[in-house]
Amino acid sequence: MPGQDAGSARRQRLDQQLDVEIGRRVRARRHERMLTLQQLAEMSGLSVQQIQRSESGAARVTVVVLLRLAEALRVAPLALLPDLTAEESGARLMHLPDDDMGQDGQASAHDLALGLAQYLWKQGAARGGAG
Repeated sequence: MPGQDAGSARRQRLDQQLDVEIGRRVRARRHERMLTLQQLAEMSGLSVQQIQRSESGAARVTVVVLLRLAEALRVAPLALLPDLTAEESGARLMHLPDDDMGQDGQASAHDLALGLAQYLWKQGAARGGAG
């Protein structure tokens, strides 16, 4: 169906924009902390190449990578995510419209994982374990 192809292309564009913005934020935080790629790699347990690809937007930042980078940079994971509005993001994360859900009416695994990461971070911060 043509609508599905357009929707898929739109989601891919939005995903790419999100990847690039997360990478930009990671790089900015790293520079604020005056850390080299090597230092951040050692602190996060990630490879220099993985961080480079994440910072450039060439690699999808998984929840695990997001959490490791946030911990190493001493920021909340949400600080590495852009402030998403419904128009800018297709209402990803917590408020997904029907056209951004899968055929079975479910949010994508990526969206749900990011929402879960937010929830877990808030729970840890509430217990004094994060932030």
